[in-house]
Amino acid sequence: MKQNNPIPCPECDRVKYFEGLCYACKNRRLREHYELLTNDQIAATIENIIAKIETIDKWEEVYKDFSGLLAYQDIDTTEIANAAFQKNIFYPPTLYRNASEEIQNKLIELILNPDCKDANHILSCLAVIGSDKVKEVFYDLEKSPLPWRKKLHVNPSFYAQLGGWTFDENGKRIELNYNQCYAIINEEREDKAVKIGEPLFENCSVCKCQTINILTIDGNDERLTFLGLNGKVKIPICPNCASMCEKTVIRYQVDGESTFEIIDPFETENYISDVDFKKLATNNLTLSKERKPVYFACGNDELSTIGGNPEWVQDWQYENCPDCQKKMKLLSAISWDQILESSEGTLYIEICTDCSIVVTFHQQT
Repeated sequence: MKQNNPIPCPECDRVKYFEGLCYACKNRRLREHYELLTNDQIAATIENIIAKIETIDKWEEVYKDFSGLLAYQDIDTTEIANAAFQKNIFYPPTLYRNASEEIQNKLIELILNPDCKDANHILSCLAVIGSDKVKEVFYDLEKSPLPWRKKLHVNPSFYAQLGGWTFDENGKRIELNYNQCYAIINEEREDKAVKIGEPLFENCSVCKCQTINILTIDGNDERLTFLGLNGKVKIPICPNCASMCEKTVIRYQVDGESTFEIIDPFETENYISDVDFKKLATNNLTLSKERKPVYFACGNDELSTIGGNPEWVQDWQYENCPDCQKKMKLLSAISWDQILESSEGTLYIEICTDCSIVVTFHQQT
């Protein structure tokens, strides 16, 4: 029931205008529900997903269970993919993450049909599978398009990015995601692997908001060696302009200071109050102790992550490095609502370690 007056969430004291838990606490509880499932409960839920796979497009029980198990239990989707294919269901494409070679080959057979009716969805499913054979098929289709290509807006190499990879003009594979993932969570403990929202002693040249290191990463931390950073990297931004510009380009020095440039700001007014900035700069966010599933960000809870596969608010977006023009790799996805109450959207952070450049950009519905 909606309320005319603000009331606090009974668990976190967030202000809201409806009875019960706030959305953040509801999502947290849902995540905890899936994280605490036993092996028998997981198996039973998978069986139910398979039995009711035709209802997954209802965005209710089956879709919720599939998303929860994928994000928080890292389930094998082989049998789910079999069931989905038998019913001609191709969305969400993550259904086919662990598709068997037989199902993969059947999908390839469909996409090689000049009259393929579901090319958009089939390409997405194959992108999630992402095998070397899929890469070769995509490369051949890009060089020699079939008639269905005229109905699409982009090439197969763009669809490949949905799976966290793509290829260059010579067919060389390019990885766009890291194969490990850690969450950034709210816990009161000493942990210096990451720092969110470190205030800087300078103001933005566009809007005059105080700037911050939105993320500082210690690449020497044992959990983060997969990033290949070999030291500490600071990522400064204007927290106000970051959501109101095309992107922010950061040039970093490992174990040194970084500089940033705001590209095409949409507005010049500062909407970050002193109270909001203080909250942003005084949080208890820290790196999770344990590795998370690579699809952790794709669950119901809006948590920030390092590495892994992102949940794109809009279309997937991998920037070209401003210097070398190669596709950049997703380093982190930061949920604004987690660090700045009542904010919307996600700040995506991508990196080119060859050029020591980071690009950040914002997406929201």
